[in-house]
Amino acid sequence: MIFIGNRYEITDRPVYIEENKLYNAYDSEKKVNVKIKIIENNRYISLDFIPNLIDESMIISELMNPYILNIVDVGVHRTTDNLLYYIVYENFNGVSLSTLNKGAYLHLEALIRIATQTVKALSAYKKIGKNHGSLKPEDILVDEKYNIKIADFGITEANKGTNIRCSGNLKYLSPSQLSVDFTDIKTDLYSLGVILYESVFKKFPFSEANTEKQLIRAINRGIIWTNVNTSDKNQEFVEIIKKLLERNDKICYKNYDEVLMSLSNFMYKTSKITKIDEESEKKPQLESILDKTGRIDPQDFYKTNQMFLKDIQVEVNRNKKNNNSSAKPVKKNKSNKAIIIIFLIVIIIGVVATSLL
Repeated sequence: MIFIGNRYEITDRPVYIEENKLYNAYDSEKKVNVKIKIIENNRYISLDFIPNLIDESMIISELMNPYILNIVDVGVHRTTDNLLYYIVYENFNGVSLSTLNKGAYLHLEALIRIATQTVKALSAYKKIGKNHGSLKPEDILVDEKYNIKIADFGITEANKGTNIRCSGNLKYLSPSQLSVDFTDIKTDLYSLGVILYESVFKKFPFSEANTEKQLIRAINRGIIWTNVNTSDKNQEFVEIIKKLLERNDKICYKNYDEVLMSLSNFMYKTSKITKIDEESEKKPQLESILDKTGRIDPQDFYKTNQMFLKDIQVEVNRNKKNNNSSAKPVKKNKSNKAIIIIFLIVIIIGVVATSLL
C-alpha cells in the first residue's frame, strides 16, 4: 500500500508514482474516496506555492462551478531523496480525456459537449481575473454522460502565473509561456485548441519535441492544414480549433463568449443530423424482423437494410385489410354459382317431368 501524508492511500495500486498524474485514493481519516496528485519540487515552483494554493483552493470552492474539480487538501510529503507536494481533490467518477483519446474516435456531439463545458469552466475562472495556465487532457475527467470536471485550477495562479513545468505539461504550453513565462487568456485558448486537435485527429498538431526550444520551433513552423484529413461533418469544428490555435490577434478568439458562440452555432447546425442519427440507431435491422413480415422483395432488400417497426405494422395491417376486402367478392361469386346450378337443375327436372307426361 502507498500512503501519502500518512493519510491518503492510493487505491490504483501503481508500480510507481508518476508525477502530475491524477490517482484514485482513499482518505483514511474521513473515510471517503478522493483524487490525488503528486508534484515534485523543482526550480520553477515558488517558495510560497503551498500557502498560495490553499488560498486559491478556497476561491475555487466559492465559485461552486460544476465543471471544476475542487481542492480539498494540500500538503508536503518528504521522502529520503525528494520533497513532494500533494494535492487532494474531491472524487469524480470519470476517466481522463487522454484515456478516451487512446480509444475509439469520439463523436462530434461528445466533443462539443466536452469543449463547451471546458470553456464554461475557464470563463468562470476568468471572470474573477484568473487563468488556468496548465490545461491538459490528463486533468479533464469525463463520465459516461460526457459531464466533465477539470483539475489543476489554481496551480499556476498559486505559482504567481508561471507554469510549474511538471511532467506532461510541456506539450500543452502556449508560445508565450515557452518564450517569456507569461500566462493569459490566450494561453488557455491555445491549450484547448491543442487538446481538441488531439481528440479529433488522435495526434499532436506539431512535430514531436523533447525540449522547450524544439517545441517553440515546431509551433513557429505551424500546422500544414492541407495535410489534415477533414470531412463535411467536422469541417466547421476544425475551423474552431484553427481559431483557438491562431496566434494572429486579428484572427484569433478574443474571449470565451466568442468560443461559446461558435460552439453553439455548430451544435445548432448539427442538431438535425444528430437527431437523424439517433433515430437511425433505434431502427431495427431488417434481418431481425423478417419473421414479422414473412418475406420481402429482394429488390427492396438492396434499397435499404433498415425499417421502422411501426412501418412494418402499418404494412401488415394494410395487407390484412386488402385480403379481407378481396375475400368478400369471392364468397359472393361462389353464391352466384350455386344459384345458377340450382336453377339449371330445376329446369332439367321440369323438362324431364314434361317428357314423361
